[in-house]
Amino acid sequence: MQIDMHYYGVYAMARLAGLRPEAAGTIATASQYVDDAVEEDIQHHEKGNKLAPIVTAHRIIEILENRDVDDQPFVWVPFHFFPGNEGKDFTERLLCQKDSPLINELIDHYLELHERPFALALIGLTAHVYADTFSHYGFSGVSSRRNKVDAGSIRPRNATAPTATYLGRKLDSFFRRFGSQGGLWTNLRRAIMSDGAEIASGALGHGAVAVLPDLPYLEWDFVYEQSSLVSGRNNADTFLEACERLHNMFQRFVSVSSGHDDGTSGVDFSTVEERVRDTLSFQNGKAERSEEWRTAFAEGELGILAGEEIPHYDPTPWDKQRDNFPALDKPKEAATSEVYHFYQAASLHRHYVLRELLPKHELVVI
Repeated sequence: MQIDMHYYGVYAMARLAGLRPEAAGTIATASQYVDDAVEEDIQHHEKGNKLAPIVTAHRIIEILENRDVDDQPFVWVPFHFFPGNEGKDFTERLLCQKDSPLINELIDHYLELHERPFALALIGLTAHVYADTFSHYGFSGVSSRRNKVDAGSIRPRNATAPTATYLGRKLDSFFRRFGSQGGLWTNLRRAIMSDGAEIASGALGHGAVAVLPDLPYLEWDFVYEQSSLVSGRNNADTFLEACERLHNMFQRFVSVSSGHDDGTSGVDFSTVEERVRDTLSFQNGKAERSEEWRTAFAEGELGILAGEEIPHYDPTPWDKQRDNFPALDKPKEAATSEVYHFYQAASLHRHYVLRELLPKHELVVI
């Protein structure tokens, strides 16, 4: 998914669930910041203190970082392609599955941490991971032959004339720049043990189908290279399901936490479902889709009193909190900042997923 869902859609669902604007803002910012926390330079304070960021994504142009099979389990697996743990062999179990029992077990655990100082950041980060299971399902966060797609089989079905032209240019540019598998192929063979077998490094994530899984309005088809079956997808349906599930998760958070609710019982999702579907079906770029969320929200069409607006996404304050660490008079004050809370949440999440939850289910990734 892109910023229109990870920030604006998440903010709307959080407010509809009864979270106050400030809490919804922190949650939504943390959700989108998962895609933006790419800086890894450690900040040094003259008193000897250090602030070490947690990297939760890489830029698409960072080809070497993206195809580093030793790094993929630390970034793409826990934060973007949460394993569904379904199937027989290792690489099949790593495939992301929407709304799987495993992701719901993670959500249950994180809701128990609602009193932690970084609880809002953790729920926001979880919203990103959870939402991505509805767009990234069928692909995994490691280089794998299972992610390979027959490029000639990709067929957008419902794009209108301007959008179809845009997608044509986008796909052509993407594949020219990164290759038919998203530029993440390497001829190197790396040993990834799966019942004693080796697999070759291959395509990462959904690079083989470019941005198509992240476009909420798109209906499309494709064929995996390992299968002759056509995989048909209706993104609007799955994104709508994601919105409903996120709304439910936020309602649960409101019910167990204190000090984050807006004093109301929230908005029943069924009353705004059709308007949410209309928003998701809007065909345009991510900036325009983001404004569609803002317009529907501000005009009271999503159940919140007309006139209230979704603030524009702005990561600058969090970036400044990180970059200004060396200038703090008291370095300990960094521990109360929102960006530090995000790093706490990201560090906990990465450890819990890779060292506790997955091994508990006999899936050892690192």
